[in-house]
Amino acid sequence: MPDVLTADSKREQLRARFAATGRNHPYLAFTVNSICDRDCVFCKPRCVEDYGPKDRPFQVADYQAIAREAGLWGIRKAHLSGGEPTLRTDLPGIVAVLREGLGADAKIGITTHGNLRRSLSVERLHDVGLTYINVSIHSLDAKRSADIMGGGDPARALGSVRTALDLGLQVKVNCVLQRSYLDDAFAVLDLARELPISVRLIELQNIGPATLLFPTEFISEAEVTQRLADLYADAGDVSRAALGVRSPGRYVQPAGWAGNFAFISNSSCATCSDANRIKITPTGVARPCILHNRDLELRDYLDGSGLHEAFAHLFAAMLERDANPAWGGYHYVDYDLRWDRIERPKGVAVLPLTPVNAPEPRCSASADSGNGGGACSGH
Repeated sequence: MPDVLTADSKREQLRARFAATGRNHPYLAFTVNSICDRDCVFCKPRCVEDYGPKDRPFQVADYQAIAREAGLWGIRKAHLSGGEPTLRTDLPGIVAVLREGLGADAKIGITTHGNLRRSLSVERLHDVGLTYINVSIHSLDAKRSADIMGGGDPARALGSVRTALDLGLQVKVNCVLQRSYLDDAFAVLDLARELPISVRLIELQNIGPATLLFPTEFISEAEVTQRLADLYADAGDVSRAALGVRSPGRYVQPAGWAGNFAFISNSSCATCSDANRIKITPTGVARPCILHNRDLELRDYLDGSGLHEAFAHLFAAMLERDANPAWGGYHYVDYDLRWDRIERPKGVAVLPLTPVNAPEPRCSASADSGNGGGACSGH
């Protein structure tokens, strides 16, 4: 009994410290696989050396154990991405155990290209606990979409969007901005005129294969905003709290529109001061910060009371991580993390944490204090 009380006390102390920061409570961001059946020009997973995980990915029972512990820490959100998460045949089982462990009021979502197989439909995922879906659509023109994504059908993706809306799921559409495809992005944005969705216009990032595109294809939030001046003229702000989103930026709803839009500007406006996600790779490496070197291999903590110690470490590391410089001097964001490719120093739970020296600079676009979310929390 004393050990249980000690564990509970440590948990409540860390939860209270995190709440005192005013930041959003942490959530779990799983990349559940390193497999994708698309070949996006800014990602190209099939064209990257050493494609695929280095070890066996987590299974349903592993996600179940993590969700049960995370639920004790007050975590009520889990997001699943990849790769393409719907290529995992056990995805419904993963969604179900996350919903069970995090509670009936938990938010469980996925990011997908929306071309789902019949055996893994939006309806099936909704039935086991999915509450929201992010669909990547970069052009509504089939040929131009294929040029960007290496395949797929935007009409099928839109079908997934409409099905999700009919089921009452919250829907966000992600569209990566490229200068050569700016009109395509504006056409995707226009979907929010009639549909109650959030369209996120995402800046191209200078990472991975996108480094070849960046010099000519990057277009900043500031420049695109100028081109959308007419929409902003009569637009009202939509709070992220009301939308249930944690991503940075200002969400606006033009007059008469059913939906809204925002920018995810990790290149021109990167800040992590409010980020609150615990990233977990396909093989179970947990990262309290993507620039942070206190990684933990959760597989080593799945037995006994180990997960309590792991979460205590993760919460403590998130509390103090603002004082840590960018790992290796680079902002890798999601690219290297999702594929488990990069060798990083492993975290040690007993390490003393570095005191906070100074706050990180904040971006003006992220100044919504009502529901803070750093650039690393774009789900």
